[in-house]
Amino acid sequence: MVVADNRAYDYSRHEYLEQSPKQQEKILPKKNLKKKPKHRVHIMSIVFVFAVSIFLISRYAYIAEINFNNKQLDKQIKQIQTENTDLNVQLMKSVNLENLEKVAVEKLHMQYPDIMNQIVYVQVQQIEAEVAVNSDYHDVADIQENKYLASVKGVIGNVLKVLD
Repeated sequence: MVVADNRAYDYSRHEYLEQSPKQQEKILPKKNLKKKPKHRVHIMSIVFVFAVSIFLISRYAYIAEINFNNKQLDKQIKQIQTENTDLNVQLMKSVNLENLEKVAVEKLHMQYPDIMNQIVYVQVQQIEAEVAVNSDYHDVADIQENKYLASVKGVIGNVLKVLD
């Protein structure tokens, strides 16, 4: 015959409750007293993270302020440039050639040049005549091609003249 497991009459819990508090303290494990430093470590890490985040936020705020100032200065530059162009247009409108001619003739006593006595014509010689005389002259195509290459061509030409 099998004995039935009857827990209805289990008195072990009742005995546990009747034990004196001193015995319960002996049974419970003692708690470590080193929990306070762990809290300090957590607090220090939180303070460090907070300080770093405040530093980063302040740097971003400084960058945003500089960008704002740059945009304001750009607006001022554009405004001053438009004012400058407007003033240049007004200046060009105010300069009237007829008024300028009156001031030059009447107040400054200027006069037009005399065709016979005050105008001198200068004759310019053709550049081709100088090419024959000056052997260092380089053609315009040579100068545009390369100045160094043209000078090397001139030196080679001089060497060939000497050899002939």
